Amino acid sequence: MKPTDGLGLRMAGRKKRRSPSGTSTNKLVFSATQGTNGAIFPDVLALYVRPGSTVADITYGKGVFWKNVPKDRYHVLATDIKTGVDCRALPYEHGSLDCVVFDPPYMHTPGGTAHVGHQNYENYYANNVLQNGSGKKYHEAVLDLYFKTGREAKRVLKPEGVFIVKCGDEVCANQQRLTHVELINEFSGQGFVVEDLFVLLRNNRPGVSRILKQVHARKNHSYFMVFRKSKVRRIAASKPASAPVVTPRLEALATR
Repeated sequence: MKPTDGLGLRMAGRKKRRSPSGTSTNKLVFSATQGTNGAIFPDVLALYVRPGSTVADITYGKGVFWKNVPKDRYHVLATDIKTGVDCRALPYEHGSLDCVVFDPPYMHTPGGTAHVGHQNYENYYANNVLQNGSGKKYHEAVLDLYFKTGREAKRVLKPEGVFIVKCGDEVCANQQRLTHVELINEFSGQGFVVEDLFVLLRNNRPGVSRILKQVHARKNHSYFMVFRKSKVRRIAASKPASAPVVTPRLEALATR
């Protein structure tokens, strides 16, 4: 037998490697896009929410998100503060929904006509401690709305349910407030798992009415964030991972 015969027999006995399935394409849903809410929202749903799911849009407004979504694809429960339903106290049973969509007014208005294009927070939820009931003002009041709604969304979502959140960063009192980071940290602590983040770039170039000197980059993007209600119970953050718990019985055995 030639030295190569054994190798040839082994190679002949192997199964032919299966070619990977699928096709080559660049027609994909990307993490960043320029366009409108109505254009990107169907892509978010297509990736994370099954057709036939019960979806509560708790800040429905004029339904802009849904204008490019076939009406029979999902069972949509449309509410908002103007119809008398507060996103912090939803009229749904525990664990009854497949998905919750939340797009609140995510900027406070320092005065004049600032942010009126996104239905400023003050107009809808009030921005003083007497009216909003949170004891907080300005950006902290906006965060409080998100945080409380996150806990309510977790209550009404089924295990592994999806929480889709729209937000935008802002400069408040001349300080950068990276809202999307603050929300990820908070919702992770509430028991949500971060699944995805979509960056939506505006079609137009935003301007200002008066400026003396620009200090920060002008925000011209917002975010769609996707969270999943995890069935796994989180380990308490106060217990260091590097310090395993040793029972008295194990300690006694160790000294023998």
